[in-house]
This record gives sequence, C-alpha cells and structure tokens, in this order.
Amino acid sequence: MNKRMKLVALTVVVILVGAAAAVAITVGMKRGTAIAATVNGETIYADDLNKEIEAVAKQYGINLEGADGAKQRAEISKILLDQLIDQRLIMQEARRQNVVATDVQITAQIGEIKKNFPTEAEFEAALSQRGLTMAALRDRLRTTITVQNLVAKLPVPAPSDAAIEKYFRDNRKEFDQPDQIRVRHILVDSEPKARLVLVRLERGEKFEDLAAQMSSDPGSKDAGGDLGFVSRGSLVPEFEKVAFALKPGQRSGIVKTQYGFHIIQVLEAKPGKAAALTPDVRAQIRNKLLGAEREKAFGEWLKKVKAQATIKQFNLTTQ
Repeated sequence: MNKRMKLVALTVVVILVGAAAAVAITVGMKRGTAIAATVNGETIYADDLNKEIEAVAKQYGINLEGADGAKQRAEISKILLDQLIDQRLIMQEARRQNVVATDVQITAQIGEIKKNFPTEAEFEAALSQRGLTMAALRDRLRTTITVQNLVAKLPVPAPSDAAIEKYFRDNRKEFDQPDQIRVRHILVDSEPKARLVLVRLERGEKFEDLAAQMSSDPGSKDAGGDLGFVSRGSLVPEFEKVAFALKPGQRSGIVKTQYGFHIIQVLEAKPGKAAALTPDVRAQIRNKLLGAEREKAFGEWLKKVKAQATIKQFNLTTQ
C-alpha cells in the first residue's frame, strides 16, 4: 500500500520561544508581567513563553507533570528561548528593511496549506491537535515568510556551471527516473474476505466493482482501487515485492501487510530512465545550490546580528 495513503500533514515552519531554565509559575507570571528576556529593549514575557511550552508539549505528547516533566520543561525552555530571541532579532531587522510578511502573503500561504485537507473541519482539527489557533498559525507564518523575504535579499553568488555539473555527477540517482507501475488493489480486514474476493474475481466480476464494494481503503476504493503510478520505495515492502513482480494485467493472490489483506493487480509498467542534464534539471540543481548558499548566508548573518545585539535573560524563579 502506498505510504502516502491516509497521510495528510500540516506543513508549517514553527519558530517558537523558550526560557533559560525550568519555569516556576510565580506571582509575576500569573500577572503576565514576569520577563523571560529582552532583545534590544523588546520584552519577551514569561507568560507567552509558557504558552509556547504548553503548545509544544501538546503537539508532541510530552507530559510536563512531576519531576521528569519539570526536567523536560527545562530542556524545552532552553531551546525555545534561543529560538524566540532569534525570532525577535529577525523581525527587528525585517522591520528595518521593510520586508515583514504581509497579510496577503500569509493568507495565500494558509490557502496553500488548506489544499492538503479535504475539508475545513479537518484543517481545524489538525490545528487543534498541535495546540494552535488560527491566530497562532498566522504568527508563525508571519515569521516564516519574513525569513524567506530576508533570505531572498541576501547577496549570494549564482552557482557556476561546473558546480551544477559536479552536483549532477555526484547525485545522479536523485534525478534518474525509477521503474514505475500503475497498480490497483482491494484491501480487506480478514483472510476469509480476501478469499471471497478472489472467488468473485474468478467468476468474472470486475476488479473495480469489487474494490468499490469491499475495499476498506478510503483513498482508492472509489477509483476502483487504483493507486496510480508508484515507484519502488514508495510502498510497504510486502506489497511492493509482489506488485513489482507482476506483469501488466496480472493479479496476485492474497498479500498480507500491516494494513490488512490485499488483492493486487498491475495495470501498466514504465521502465526507469537514466537522467540527462537537461535545462530543467540544470534549473533544479541551480535552485537547490542557490538555496543552500542562501541558508548558509542567513545563518552567518543571524550569528553576526545576534553578537551585536543587547540580549538579557532573566531567572524567572526570582521574579
């Protein structure tokens, strides 16, 4: 079965905030006035930090209770504070250069994210599972897009033809087209049901009709069990071994995987092709190398900005 089936991910770059040590809820924190850090005079409040810690704990299922929880909180806090300080420095510089992400950019990115979800309700459920509100998502996207805007302004040299050709030689498999098959299947939850499917197929019933009636795979049953073209490495091993051994038109017996019991049929096959350094491949490599150079330049830029900044961190337990 295709690993991509049933998997829908909310892809968001999350830049969060943290504190220098384990955080005890003090009177100041309860008032929302305790300060975790200042960055060039801008304040990072401990209350905001604590909300971020709780969101991370919820997203990754981390229990913050008890002695072990306190230790985990301290570790998370230390990591997150450095990230928040970086975030403040980035936003300060972005305001100076007038490249802060606009509402139009943020709304457009949310629209792209929503395309990965069949319904608005599923999108909202994914947000909730990660401890995020729409406002929090917009905040994170504002930082993410702002970083992209800053990175785009960094002066980096374009990769040379020699660098592009070397990358292609060293990473040729990345561009080779692998063998592909167009495959369909019927998935059921027991071996007796799978035997029944085979019997009905032998009697002449159509594969696509039985998939629609009996398959428990919601991602393919309405398409007659069709998974489309898939490459080696994109299927669970038991399924892939059988599927790639079949010729177009051939059907398998019962194949058991972690998902259940399958009847598999291959419809078409496309042999793999060795890649050539075409203009499109050159463009892909150029963009990849340019992105890596920009990422490196951004890291160096941020390190320099941080070294020049006035940053103060506070021991929250004494406030």
